Amino acid sequence: MPSLLIHNIGAIATGDLAQPLRDEQTLFIEDGLIKEVGTTRQKADTVVDAQGLTLTPGLIDGHVHPVFGEFTPTQNSIGWQRFYMHGGTTTMVSAGELHVPGLPLDPPDPKTFKYLAVLSLRCNSKPQQYGPKMQTGTLLLAPGLKEEDFAEVAAEGSKAVKFIFYPLMDPWDEALQYVEWAHKYGLVVKLHSGGVSRSGSSRPAGSEVTFRLQPDIVAHISGGPIPMPKDEMESIVAESKAFMEICTSGNYLRTVELIEMATRHNALDRVVMGTDTPGGTGIQPRGMLRNICLISSLGKIAPEQAIAIATGNTGKAHNLQQGIIAPGRPADLILMGAIRGSVASNALDSIRVGDLPGISTVIVDGQVVIKDRSEQTPPPSSLAKTTHFHSCCGE
Repeated sequence: MPSLLIHNIGAIATGDLAQPLRDEQTLFIEDGLIKEVGTTRQKADTVVDAQGLTLTPGLIDGHVHPVFGEFTPTQNSIGWQRFYMHGGTTTMVSAGELHVPGLPLDPPDPKTFKYLAVLSLRCNSKPQQYGPKMQTGTLLLAPGLKEEDFAEVAAEGSKAVKFIFYPLMDPWDEALQYVEWAHKYGLVVKLHSGGVSRSGSSRPAGSEVTFRLQPDIVAHISGGPIPMPKDEMESIVAESKAFMEICTSGNYLRTVELIEMATRHNALDRVVMGTDTPGGTGIQPRGMLRNICLISSLGKIAPEQAIAIATGNTGKAHNLQQGIIAPGRPADLILMGAIRGSVASNALDSIRVGDLPGISTVIVDGQVVIKDRSEQTPPPSSLAKTTHFHSCCGE
């Protein structure tokens, strides 16, 4: 089984909000999984000297809009997912493959949406060699869907459904039936909240819709790009059980206010993160890092808590195993540090003061996929060193 040893770690941000920071300096990985945190082992197939850098889980972008493979007609770009990997994102979760040119939205067609989800799943069925893990095939909900449609997309591998173009008004019976069917087949229910999207065809949704439908995730609650009213946002923080998503495409003031509300109401464990890209906001390889810096520096939460929101919290909301550094979890990891010239001394200090950290190394399933340095951030002041050993000849 392939093994990897990381030593000389400066700090470990675990991704677990309950224990967000550990001071062990070593980590042992075998067969793609974390085996030991604070190991005494000294040998492995691959050894990474972290050079005092901070180790974090790979970032989980909980809100992307892929279409087919690595092509997005929204920005007429191909290969964009690889750039996100260099920005520290090792997992992407689709919020719907809705940017297909000519996609009929008014009225929304249930058959088109169902087969679009299936097509996206099949176009993303093979792991990207140089890109993040992809969770695609989110079913966009439309009147006229049947229970067998939910069963079919779940069998194909879909993990989520989304209310965005569905007419959110009385009677609510069909919409509530969709929530029931989604949960029956293990699908996460996501709600487009706030004002209309770039398409102009989405349906505005605030606290009233949220409390009626009780979705699992309130998408871009602080704007994507337009948020719901502040008082409605706070009622969801205080009174609902839903995960609340913040996105790069949103309203920055409302995002900071959401973090303040979640802190007051002891609800940081329900805050999750995404970019809501590609879209009108463009392609943002450093979007998740920017989110982390924003909520820590202006929202006044610890950097390790901001990292947990971008990793463990978001993974939990989407039923993923990755996102937390602990034995048995997938070894999707980042080594990062302060960029030369920053006032900060390490990655956590950088995030605290709002400076972008620099990424040296990205690891996915225990394999070093980016070494030396990221192409999307300036280099940190020190770079990790990777050495590969071979059992046939010792080195």
